[in-house]
Amino acid sequence: MPKIAILHYSPKPSWSSRRLLRAFSEKGATAIYMLWSYISAEIGDNCAIRYQGRCTDIDAILVRGLGQGLTMERYQFRIAVLKSAEDAGILIVNPVNSLLNTRDKFTSLRILASKGIPVPRTIITENPSIALHFVEETGETVIKPIIGSLGLGSFRVSDIDTAYHVINVLLRSNQPIYLQEYIEKENNMDLRVFVVGDNIVASMYRQATRGWKTNIARGAKPIPAHPREEIRKAAIDSVKFLGLLYAGIDIIESKDKFYVIEVNASPLWRGLQRATGVDPAPYIADMVIKYLKK
Repeated sequence: MPKIAILHYSPKPSWSSRRLLRAFSEKGATAIYMLWSYISAEIGDNCAIRYQGRCTDIDAILVRGLGQGLTMERYQFRIAVLKSAEDAGILIVNPVNSLLNTRDKFTSLRILASKGIPVPRTIITENPSIALHFVEETGETVIKPIIGSLGLGSFRVSDIDTAYHVINVLLRSNQPIYLQEYIEKENNMDLRVFVVGDNIVASMYRQATRGWKTNIARGAKPIPAHPREEIRKAAIDSVKFLGLLYAGIDIIESKDKFYVIEVNASPLWRGLQRATGVDPAPYIADMVIKYLKK
């Protein structure tokens, strides 16, 4: 049976990482937890990837976290390691280029929009005048970090003065300005659709209990959901268009329309499992083992 590595930056395995380790083990695979701090790539030797100085014999790597607040150099190092592993025939989940496109929120939405998936009006710029003009045009606007998760660092603004202060903080921190028109959510909730391969394994509504953010990590309430067919198709297509093997698709329903607002290539699912009773880990394990047998 195959040997699978769960790759993360936290010394203590996260809850979702532990679920994956257990799921692979239950299916007869050898599952190990690997840390970025002990992995290396090499050129000019018969061993492309080493872990703790020893040549690895793993068949697949599930990337559960690239890391937050990385310098450009450390980010490039981690991508270089994954590409070296991929070139050596190790299955990377999600694939490296797809992981990169999804980590960049603007690029992922640009790809989806080019394929006909409905997304909110979105811009990225380093020019404060362009950003402020966008706020004037759209009114309610969300200013987000281009790379990030859990709703951290996102601001909802509706006036130029507030937007001006947020934009200047970003510019002083050498960050680009990523803005998205605010879509009013029905019942103050959005939809998370969890896709593995070509199938939706579970869906939930995330209802904000305070403020406007619907992230479970920000206190939103998870509620089981059964999306209509056109939303299900858009979620599955989003995974396919981005070249992912699994993902969490965030969707906002507004009156008779819907919009894909974000795609997460390393989604958490504790709230989803609590709401639906479905653990995606065995589905992910089945999918990875199936790919390795091809």
